[in-house]
Amino acid sequence: MTASAPPADASVPHEVARRSGRASDEPAVASFLERFFRFGAEPGVESYMPLFHRDVTLFDDGMERPIGYDEIPASITATLALAQGFHMVPERWRHRDGVVFVEARNEATILGTPCRWQSVYRVHLDGDRVIDGRRYYDRAPLLATFDPATPRLPSLGPPGQAPEPSSVPPLPCLERGAAPAELVEICARGWSAGDWSALASLFREDATWHAPGLDDAVPRAGVAGYRARFAQLLGGAVPQVSAWAGDDTLLLVEWRADVRASAGGAAYALGMVDRFDLVSGRVLAARTYLDAASLARGLAPAG
Repeated sequence: MTASAPPADASVPHEVARRSGRASDEPAVASFLERFFRFGAEPGVESYMPLFHRDVTLFDDGMERPIGYDEIPASITATLALAQGFHMVPERWRHRDGVVFVEARNEATILGTPCRWQSVYRVHLDGDRVIDGRRYYDRAPLLATFDPATPRLPSLGPPGQAPEPSSVPPLPCLERGAAPAELVEICARGWSAGDWSALASLFREDATWHAPGLDDAVPRAGVAGYRARFAQLLGGAVPQVSAWAGDDTLLLVEWRADVRASAGGAAYALGMVDRFDLVSGRVLAARTYLDAASLARGLAPAG
């Protein structure tokens, strides 16, 4: 299978120039994206290594530990050997203060099975090179294809799929719409207070939320309940904002939390990204990127 990447040419700086972030970041971000697009269209060690600073740290769920520059060639070689015909097509991106989020479509043939998946790549840049990078996607469906015993999250849908109350108090900012920084703060307050009604009130009536652990998209009426069930699953761990970037049409927020399966147990370092599509300051659609297989394994009792 093949896939075309966005053109790595003058159109990239033009696109970056209208995204959020400091004007001084734009040349570095454009330079990075050109090379990132090239890797997606022509994957290989030769197109991958120019992305990275010599002091880079990379991590994906499924790795035993973060890896450094000298370990990257062997890692990407092994990945491409497993994911035959891999192509990655960046679809949307935003940047802020040296952090770049790229949402991409991926496809490959793995052990003879054609696979497609969405992912978010979050990178911190030093100049135009990645100094810290992490990829967010859900490995659970892929792993379950090859191993039915792969740990799974419990369903985060409403019990019995019963309808949930749709009435949520409106926020004053709805008259003008919520700015990206306001939405980030509202999400953070939801985690700290355990109350998601304010976030739900920012969703349009036709909005939906997709996330691992959900069989179907959650409508606006189910947003508060879904987020409360997910918070309960985390057992009191409160995700903190690690980075975010966005504008009036798209917002991406990275979260980190230490989740423990039981008192005294080892902590699982949860990382995830929430993506919000925005229209006039309201949420049109949302999606959570996290590795459900790693979270389920981290929540499993020891032994």
